[in-house]
Amino acid sequence: MKEFKVLKITMLFLFVLCAISFIYVSIRYNYIKVKQENLIENIEKNLENTKQNEIEQKEEKETKYILNEGEIGLIIIPSIDVKAPVCEGTSSNVLKYAVGHFEETSQWSGNVALASHNRGSYAHYFSRINELESGEEIIYITNMGERRYEVTENKVIEETNVEILKNTKENIITLITCITEKRDKRRCIVGKEIY
Repeated sequence: MKEFKVLKITMLFLFVLCAISFIYVSIRYNYIKVKQENLIENIEKNLENTKQNEIEQKEEKETKYILNEGEIGLIIIPSIDVKAPVCEGTSSNVLKYAVGHFEETSQWSGNVALASHNRGSYAHYFSRINELESGEEIIYITNMGERRYEVTENKVIEETNVEILKNTKENIITLITCITEKRDKRRCIVGKEIY
């Protein structure tokens, strides 16, 4: 009889623990989702305000334009349903909520390099970039304008490959994410500007 009560209390405790865990995960997920949506909304508003004031761009002397809280713009990849905020930097805090811009690369001219997670409980905007095929479109919007790129490469690279971050004369976009269970490898997508 006593053993039955202990079992019953233990089962009740486990049930309550599971319920609390489920509620916590749900609240955390919703918080992250709302923060991501607010980032996109703020960027779209700021970009609209910038369009009204037309920024003159000189290719040889690029200025880093950052909107609010490190926001740069948006990346849209229609074929894999991505619409994501782009923020300056690739720290873990930036990648929690946005696609990160490698600070050592250009924000506009030449090679624009971006990173995002592809899985996990935070922003994982690049979860499907491995599905991108040659010719598919990537749209990058900042307060300097809108650029459209078409995918030219989808490859696996070494984690230590810094060549992909080098600037180029032609306008390209480089998307980088990790690969599940291959710690020393990265998925790399390169897109060339469509004129």
